[in-house]
Amino acid sequence: MLKKILVIAIALITPYIASAHVKWFVDSEKILAEGATIPFYGIGSFEVLIWSIITLIAVLLFGILDSYIKTPRRLLAFGLSHEKTITRSAQVVLGLFLISVSFLWNIVLIPEFKVVGVIPEVLKYVQVVIGALLVLHIFPRIASAVLLVMSISLGFTHGWVSVLENALLISLAVFFFIKNSPKDSWWSYKLDKHAVELVRLGTGITLITLAFTEKLITPELSMDFLNAHPWNFMAGIFPWFTNKLFILSTGFAELIFGIIFILGYLTRINTVLIACFFAASVITMLVQYGAWEVEDLVVYSAALLFIFYGHGKTKFFHAILPKSILHTRIIGNKS
Repeated sequence: MLKKILVIAIALITPYIASAHVKWFVDSEKILAEGATIPFYGIGSFEVLIWSIITLIAVLLFGILDSYIKTPRRLLAFGLSHEKTITRSAQVVLGLFLISVSFLWNIVLIPEFKVVGVIPEVLKYVQVVIGALLVLHIFPRIASAVLLVMSISLGFTHGWVSVLENALLISLAVFFFIKNSPKDSWWSYKLDKHAVELVRLGTGITLITLAFTEKLITPELSMDFLNAHPWNFMAGIFPWFTNKLFILSTGFAELIFGIIFILGYLTRINTVLIACFFAASVITMLVQYGAWEVEDLVVYSAALLFIFYGHGKTKFFHAILPKSILHTRIIGNKS
């Protein structure tokens, strides 16, 4: 019965996922500077109301299933016995991301930070060095610290919304700083048990922020993307499924997954779903348009951790609301 419920939930959400981060494929600064807006759904519209209800049901459903679906013991045992290898693999993926965006995209961390001028050029090669150090596991703690400073500095150069959009990158920098700290250090002693959770929270914040900044608040960005890349496959099934409705749907879907990551429900399943869609997105962009979604490497770095360690050793909201219905069984006997 529970498996059937899970399959139905996945089937309802699956058609609405579009994985591409549109800011990597449109000139967001130009579009926003032009100030052109498209008619979009108001907060009280029927479509927004329906998606709000779907969001509530999806989160509650994941919360219920989380109480019943247990962690695969073999997977957990493998993760614990190969922690160093898994951590370093995730670290290598993050390092490859930094090197790739430097040479393939000629940017510093985000698409809006183009390498034009002396300072961006210097930062580009600092970024390359950080990536190389992470890949080769040479001074990884220092590399993580510098990456953290650079990521937070985006708030001064490109606005603090950029920091929220890149919360995942920031959380990964903190994670690898913690993991490469001496075992007797304060960082390792106090924060090691929270390390995976920090990445999970960063992932959720990034997804929720992007849902608003790329879709729900500024649908112009996604509309420009759809005009260049007609990915609204739902229109082929339902002719009434307009690009506007597609943007609204993808925005709410991203919001759902972000909330679920923050709450720590079925993190492995959540990760597999997103990783699959991101992979499909990468293949589509590569085959149809010859463009590689290199930004997804950050997601894969986090995905490696979530697959083996799930939500991590802690869930912050459990400590705040220990007896909440959000994380206790509400079907059958409570455990």
